[in-house]
Amino acid sequence: MAGEQDRPTVVTYERDPVNKTCVSTGVHHDRLKRSAPYDIDIDLTELDRL
Repeated sequence: MAGEQDRPTVVTYERDPVNKTCVSTGVHHDRLKRSAPYDIDIDLTELDRL
């Protein structure tokens, strides 16, 4: 089994309309699940099997 450093990591951001900057909304290792701007649910542990 691959070590933690071999797993994908996804960092998500949202644009702050007031300050016009990007703000981190999360760091995802095993699952990327968000509801804005649309619903998304990705099992990141399965990416190496594609």
